[in-house]
Amino acid sequence: MSKTTIFDIAKDCGVSIKTVSRVLNNSSSVSDATKEKIYASMKRLDYQVNMLARGLKGSRTNIIVIFVDRHHEAHLSAWHNIMLKYLFTYAKERSLKAVMSPSNSQEYLEDETDGFYLLASGIADGAILLENVHHDLRVEYFNKMNIPYVVFGEPEDQSIPAVSLDNYDVGFKGGSYLLNKNYRDIVFLIGEKRFLSNQLRGKGFQDAVAHKDVHYTVLYGIDTIEKAYKTSENLLRTEKIDAFFVSGDERAIGVYRAVYEKGLKIPRDVAVLGVDNIPIGRYYYPPISTLDQNFERMAKALIDKLYLLMNHEALAKDLLREKQLSVVVEREST
Repeated sequence: MSKTTIFDIAKDCGVSIKTVSRVLNNSSSVSDATKEKIYASMKRLDYQVNMLARGLKGSRTNIIVIFVDRHHEAHLSAWHNIMLKYLFTYAKERSLKAVMSPSNSQEYLEDETDGFYLLASGIADGAILLENVHHDLRVEYFNKMNIPYVVFGEPEDQSIPAVSLDNYDVGFKGGSYLLNKNYRDIVFLIGEKRFLSNQLRGKGFQDAVAHKDVHYTVLYGIDTIEKAYKTSENLLRTEKIDAFFVSGDERAIGVYRAVYEKGLKIPRDVAVLGVDNIPIGRYYYPPISTLDQNFERMAKALIDKLYLLMNHEALAKDLLREKQLSVVVEREST
């Protein structure tokens, strides 16, 4: 079976992927000369026509792609697993078929394993982005190709349909909570800075603790349990710390281990506050205090917004962006 893709044909002919897709779907909007050029390229490069895509001409597939950033090929987190569970549930209620795809915010055209291949081939009708970065090429592609999409996050462009936690509130509320509990040497461990949600959390935290009688550190790039463990282990060796604020309950497992290996107790010597309120957090020892988020409600909002857009219904201004405030769930770790 040929490995030639729709992307190869577009590159060979010097046309867009959408043009090749239109030819595959027998669209009348492509000139005869361009069609002949594309057909000749298909024959020369031994392209095997995707019969599924051709059979979808003029009809909806009700397939949506849920894009998850590759995170340098790291595994999906517990947060992703919970969110995906609810997204699949509500997609089914809307008679949508959801496909999860690893993706990359900076490149996609040459990778058949990326869900953009489904969109470019006309097999999928819409998309959800579970992470958002500045100048996201995926968003540019959706807008250019008029593909319905919704972002989980807080894009700077207010015209982008989105659902998210109020991430500034997460950082501010977490910092304020630790201050009120009289912690004064605080480290905030947070994920990659390229994600807008993490930037907002960092700013919220700094605004909460700045100009107070507090020694604090914000460290970005802590996006795995291993990184959380190694970072907190090093810090506990050299710094005076009485509280860790960890952007993600799952990553806090690494902090717990570092604290215990140091011979310290939680929260007697070092407190730990997480984010997300994943179910397993109740079974940490001690159970972790955390900032809650309603996974189910946010997943439903993402699916509902995308469904409306796929049905060519304009979202009212008050429905375009939806933000959820977090709530501190206090347990024994603080």
